[in-house]
Amino acid sequence: TLIALPILLGLIVGCAGKRGAPEWFVGGSPNDPNYLFSRTTATSKDLQLALNKAKEEARLDIARQIQVKIEGMTKRFFEETGLGEDSEVLSFFQDVSKSVVSEVLRGCSVWRQSYTKEGMLYRGYVMMAMPVGAMYESYYNKLKANERMYTRFRATQAFKELEEEVRKYEQFKKEQGLMP
Repeated sequence: TLIALPILLGLIVGCAGKRGAPEWFVGGSPNDPNYLFSRTTATSKDLQLALNKAKEEARLDIARQIQVKIEGMTKRFFEETGLGEDSEVLSFFQDVSKSVVSEVLRGCSVWRQSYTKEGMLYRGYVMMAMPVGAMYESYYNKLKANERMYTRFRATQAFKELEEEVRKYEQFKKEQGLMP
């Protein structure tokens, strides 16, 4: 028993600091069609740096998700109008895409976060969320700002669907008390 006691104490102390990832992190993302979500983790000797690294990685992931959605909408506009070979239109949509990503990422916020201690390191767990409607609204406003492009696209089914998404987002903001 004299030998077993130190071994048992060593196991207890060694495992005490080890917690697994939080349930919200290992489970699925919340089922909310109004948001894009990203869960990431990062480590550092400094707790705040671990959390900041995880947040930055989550923003990059959300930026990739936004890019995919915008590329899908843009492709639909090209298919409906047949303007896919027009270099002016292509350049316009590339600029819009970059602008939308940088603009709407400002609306990205921490949904949940926590950390664990792993030996000498902290592991930060972060779930970031971004309202999907903000992306649609920004995209819509960029199209409307360019009168020539707006005229070309407003008759398409894709544009009508975009307008509907913006309308839903405005309703969502009203319900959340985010706009009068």
